[in-house]
Amino acid sequence: MAVRRTPYLVQLAWYVLEYHRHHRCPECADGDSCPAVRVARSRITAWRRFLP
Repeated sequence: MAVRRTPYLVQLAWYVLEYHRHHRCPECADGDSCPAVRVARSRITAWRRFLP
């Protein structure tokens, strides 16, 4: 069975979400999620859709 590697952009998306879990950036200080979080979530969701 071949082991699939996580794509680099998906790894970066996980790092963005992990960072925003512990630290708030100036863009998400109002309670709304910042654009970086929205992009990271959509990237991970799209990647999960194509997993077997």
